[in-house]
Order: sequence, then structure tokens, then C-alpha cells
Amino acid sequence: MSEVERGRGGTGKAADPPAPASPAERLDELAALLVRRFSGVYATRPGGGSVLYLIRSGAGPRYVLWSRCRSAYVWYGEPDHGERIGATAEQAAEVIGEALNLPRA
Repeated sequence: MSEVERGRGGTGKAADPPAPASPAERLDELAALLVRRFSGVYATRPGGGSVLYLIRSGAGPRYVLWSRCRSAYVWYGEPDHGERIGATAEQAAEVIGEALNLPRA
């Protein structure tokens, strides 16, 4: 398909919407938000995996996944395994901050 057919040739047609973000990109976005908004949390995906590890001083780790079938961030592991956190990184960051009693940065 040419650029004109795709709506990028100045014809006034809308361009194709951006491709959906991968689960890894979504988790990286959430990690960056958490670190910016809250202190006392380290968010990482060891080895580039599909699980976001939330490490807090003096507390056990918590884990977050992006669920494609639910189009949402969800808790992974106990005590809230599978519970929906939020559809956007902004929503999820706020829910996580509250759930983990994280102080604002």
C-alpha cells in the first residue's frame, strides 16, 4: 500500500492509528510513572521479562502484568492475584501507590 493510500500523502485522509503498545512497553511506561510519582519503590522487569517487579524497602516484592485479554494491568501473585489494577498506566500507578502506601516523590 502506498503512502497516499495509507493517508499520509497529503490527501486529508487520516493516517493509520499507531500500533498497540506491547505488554513490555506498557510495563515500562508504568515503571517510569511509579518511579517518578512515588519514593521508596524500585520498578523493574528483570531480563526484559513480562512481569514488572515492584521492590520496596522492608516489604516483600509485588508483581504486575499486562493482561492482553483484559486490556488492563493486573496483580500477579498473592494476595491479589488476577485483580485488575487499571486500564492505563496512570490509573494503575495511582492504584498501586495507594495499595502499597507509597509516599509521593
